Amino acid sequence: MDGILLEGVLIDAGYVNLDNRSAIRLTLKVGREISTLFDFSFHPYFYLIPSSKYTDPKMLEGIKVIDNGEEIGVLSARKAEIMLKGEMMQAFAVEVATTRQVPRMSDHLREFGSVYENDILFWKRYMIDKRISPLSGVRVKAHEENGMLAVDSIEPTVIRDFSLNYVCFDIETYNPKGVMPTADVDPVIMISYANGKERRVLTTKKIEREFVTSYATEKEMIEAFVEVVKKCDADVIAGYNSSNFDLPYLIKRAEKTKANFDMTRYCEEVKPEHHGLIEAVKIPGRINVDVYNVTKFVSIVGASEKLLRINNFKLGEVYRSIVGDEKFTVDKANIWQLWDGTKEEIEKLADYSLSDSIALEKLYEFFMPLEIEIAKVAGTTLGEATISTTGQLVEYLLMRYARDNNELIPNKPSEMDIENRIANPFEGAYVKTPDAGIYDNIAVFDFRGLYPSIIIAHNIDPSTVCKGCADYYESPDGVRFKKSPMGIVPKALEMLVAGRSEVKKAYKKDPDNKTLAARSQALKILANSFYGYLGYARSRWYDRSCASSVTAFGRSYITKTMDDAERMGFKVLYGDTDSIFLLLGNKKKEDAEAFLKSVNKSLPGSMELELEDFYVRGVFVGKKGGEAGKGAKKKYALLSESGRIKIKGFELVRRDWSFVARNTQKKVLEAVLHEGSKEKAVAIVKDVVAELKAGSVPIKDLVIYTQLRKKMDSYDSKSPELAAAKKAVERGMGRDEVEGTTIGYVITKKGNSISEKAELEKFATDYDPEYYIKHQVLPATLKILKELGYSEDELVEGGSQKRL
Repeated sequence: MDGILLEGVLIDAGYVNLDNRSAIRLTLKVGREISTLFDFSFHPYFYLIPSSKYTDPKMLEGIKVIDNGEEIGVLSARKAEIMLKGEMMQAFAVEVATTRQVPRMSDHLREFGSVYENDILFWKRYMIDKRISPLSGVRVKAHEENGMLAVDSIEPTVIRDFSLNYVCFDIETYNPKGVMPTADVDPVIMISYANGKERRVLTTKKIEREFVTSYATEKEMIEAFVEVVKKCDADVIAGYNSSNFDLPYLIKRAEKTKANFDMTRYCEEVKPEHHGLIEAVKIPGRINVDVYNVTKFVSIVGASEKLLRINNFKLGEVYRSIVGDEKFTVDKANIWQLWDGTKEEIEKLADYSLSDSIALEKLYEFFMPLEIEIAKVAGTTLGEATISTTGQLVEYLLMRYARDNNELIPNKPSEMDIENRIANPFEGAYVKTPDAGIYDNIAVFDFRGLYPSIIIAHNIDPSTVCKGCADYYESPDGVRFKKSPMGIVPKALEMLVAGRSEVKKAYKKDPDNKTLAARSQALKILANSFYGYLGYARSRWYDRSCASSVTAFGRSYITKTMDDAERMGFKVLYGDTDSIFLLLGNKKKEDAEAFLKSVNKSLPGSMELELEDFYVRGVFVGKKGGEAGKGAKKKYALLSESGRIKIKGFELVRRDWSFVARNTQKKVLEAVLHEGSKEKAVAIVKDVVAELKAGSVPIKDLVIYTQLRKKMDSYDSKSPELAAAKKAVERGMGRDEVEGTTIGYVITKKGNSISEKAELEKFATDYDPEYYIKHQVLPATLKILKELGYSEDELVEGGSQKRL
């Protein structure tokens, strides 16, 4: 029979167990069609580095062990020369028939030596060995076998243009008790969706809206949603907090109503999974994307300025920050009342349900280009990428480089290893704190990608650490690194840095290209995560000497650069990790640029100092409880020549301060930086204090946001947010609405202590002005105004300035 040749984009990879053997299953998108392929020739395997008395791998092939009543053995074993931490090792590659046999057989073979790579997921090993990557092109030669397409060969190819079909969805549930809905008793009453072609609401009531489709039963509604997924042949199913709530809830309701919830491509189960602290749901053949997890990741890595000032990660708040518009909303506690209400109220609920999916669709379109590029760069599936930390993404990438360089992938550390690593920290970055005050004419310089460039320039890698080597780099703390061969950590980093440089050039020529923008951001995120991964206690490639050497080199370069600046007549105002702030004084811009050129001439490899900008004025505040006049690190505001204000560390970029405090601080900073007017700055504070005392500040401006990360009962001390949450639950609010989420509370007048006065925003009817004056507005602004000679009494009581 003639072979079949297919070229397409790899959507997903997994494995199945067929006839007592494990086979790789690939979901391939060829044009608009989906093809499913199986590779029966690839077997699960791991490595054994035998003790010296075992030299022949064939001796392993006769070993038999009992696993759950079944006799299993080694399928094959072969010799392999492979590197481990820079040394060539004689190893055995041990194959078994199924993935289930790997743990049992690898445990048994530990008596013969050391076992490696027995915990690499089968599908991930396949992609690493075949050098293919999800969401990238592959060329496959296959043949038909028992009604299936069997892979003969597979290799990467380039396919630039492809699209993913998606369904964004949301559910509404009916729970008249006003507590957390329970899938055992509380039905799903609406399922809304948007897929780029249509936006609809499925429900079990007749509603006169053109976008509504009604069904007689909940079972029919759930099955109709499954048909929507199948009809549009969704590659991606996206929700918001859907892995934690919507999908598990639908799974249970489907069981309860006996609905067919098979929305997979392979007539299999939709299964909830645990990935550390993150919940996930596996939909075989399709990609599950929880945009809530994506949003939090993007916020943590700082990949979107639009997320910097959000107060919480609720859908409406994120939608407002990304889209710049308000999402239609209702009080979730009243959903059951709207459902039982008038015709107009039921229609309002349908409008709300649809608005959730429409908002989600816009967020999906905003975030997905970045997530797709992150998955492609790291070499993992899109579903896996959306639930991964930066460390895990770096690990996926290094696994690929390990295989390309014939290196063993290190084992995960034991709990004892992790404890020892945590107990043995190393010195971090150098910081020269500023003197508190207001300064003019500042030049700010940054080392471009300092830690990545240090790792590349000095070949820092666990495999290059040496003692007796002749040709080496030596870190300031005495660790030596071989100059060659290049380790996989610097090699991977060099690829990321060089790749980003090329992408940025292309993006400059095509500034509207979202894919190029996303790829540049993805490359930057991963490159900036390598140093942290080397020093992360749970890392496979953890190496204390490597991580400490990176920071030691960093301290050396930043202090030398500061010394050079002082020798050239500049005054160093502030230095932190990879940046220095110089006061120009009588010097000109040309002098700063000459200094920049002289520094760069002395730097090795790709290391480079860059001029960030010239600033006409800057405010550096004092350290809380610190030495008088001593400034705090990472807490300043600068005004550039173009009028842009750069703010670091102030309350206005944190959500755990009220808007009235943040906004007042912002206005004070603008008055000082833009106008140089301390009088106007003081007047702003006095006006806000007067408004607070008069009770005229809107309650929404007084909300303080914070996150309850644990269950309410697990807290030892009683904080204002905890007290507010407990009172809300006593009033009938669901625990899920407060536990593990970001909540907003207000300090009201009723009560003696601050905790007693705390109420969630929805229950607050007044506020305590003295609290907001003394604990919010004044602390936020005095950090600036005390540098101008003002005290708290002068701002509240209207006294005159005592200093300056």
